[in-house]
Amino acid sequence: MARKNQKRFEIIHHHCAGIDVGSREHWVAVNPEQYDPAVRQFSTFTDDLIALADWLQSLNISVVAMEATGVYWIPLFEVLDARGFEVYLVNSRATRQTSGRKSDVLDCQWIWQLMTHGLLSGAFRPSDEICSMRSLVRQRANKVCDQAKSINRMQKALSQMNIQLAQVISDITGVTGLKILRAIVQGERSPEKLSALRDGRIKADQETIARSLHGNWRAEHLHALGQELACHDFLEKQIAECDQAIAQALARLPVLQPETGLPCKPLRSAHRSADQQLALHQALIKVMGVDLTAIPTIGIDIALVLASELGPDLSRFPTSQHLSSWLGLAPPTRISGGKPLPGKAPKIINRAAQALKQAASNARQDKSFIGASHRARLTRMDTSCAIKATAHQLARLIYAMLTKGQPYVEKGIEEFEEKSRGRQLRALERKARKLGMQLVKAA
Repeated sequence: MARKNQKRFEIIHHHCAGIDVGSREHWVAVNPEQYDPAVRQFSTFTDDLIALADWLQSLNISVVAMEATGVYWIPLFEVLDARGFEVYLVNSRATRQTSGRKSDVLDCQWIWQLMTHGLLSGAFRPSDEICSMRSLVRQRANKVCDQAKSINRMQKALSQMNIQLAQVISDITGVTGLKILRAIVQGERSPEKLSALRDGRIKADQETIARSLHGNWRAEHLHALGQELACHDFLEKQIAECDQAIAQALARLPVLQPETGLPCKPLRSAHRSADQQLALHQALIKVMGVDLTAIPTIGIDIALVLASELGPDLSRFPTSQHLSSWLGLAPPTRISGGKPLPGKAPKIINRAAQALKQAASNARQDKSFIGASHRARLTRMDTSCAIKATAHQLARLIYAMLTKGQPYVEKGIEEFEEKSRGRQLRALERKARKLGMQLVKAA
């Protein structure tokens, strides 16, 4: 019997290339029917990256697909993007081959083949200006984490000397705590003199603080305390430098909203003064076009993370569902035969989603529509699921604000209670109809 002709996929990109990215070398594949050689190897030196771009331009290649391998793709992406190529940054899960032989040559050819038929989608990447600010915000976050580690090591040194200062004041790096720690490092050992450095806003009295400052003062622990205090001060200086660089990066971005007003709620941000918080708030409104801090559970730090990770332009996402899926906050769609599949969905690490989850966790005590919604979710689902659902709600709100340019309008807890009462009444009416009964309003 004659063999039927196999149907071939439609070719979407006629002039494209696939790149297998590595730490030492990049393998590039093009159409073997049009070009010879069809596969070439380039090192990761800058002159070879430029030669790679020159070669692709000589072949009239317009679309390039490459794997997002570690951080090795960044220099190549920047070179190709600057040359005007349409670069698709692809998740490695989408380019995974079937079982069998595997090599760098086969990988780049497989990426080219998938890209030819339009089977790959590029990752979301903001504009270069937003990416520059994003790097600074991430660097600041790393410095804050490093400082938190140094604070923990200071606390460990104090505990080893049986200095119970953390038991009587809430923050050992506050005004009172830092004064006492600096005096200890400089050689002061008298609990009475150290407790005299107490700030008037501390709830604990001077006698209680003095009792907590009786310790053994061992030399090795004092040495560790001094080094960690110096590390804390150094990181504090670096955080301030990051804040200055972030302010300069925000000033270089296009202005979407020239008129800014005062914040609608008190702004709280670690390592920033009130004037710095106000300046950052106004700069974010100018860049984003809307005030994200108007949402009750979103503070200035979370708004900065969202601005650096998303940017003001969300045209890459057709709907809020696409944005929620990219954030990893949408409900899973692992369904086969009409039934959910067992196991967990792939874990997605997204800094914007983490910031939204932090904002969602802050909604537990918030007296707003979002806070009431979150508390209602906590009554019927696990805490982690409720936080994810509230973060999903925040993502939809932010999408609507950025795409439509509309400010956030607080509905209030009263409207939520009214909607909740309406849902309960409709549920009772459905149950009554099933039982052949009718609800009658009390006189």
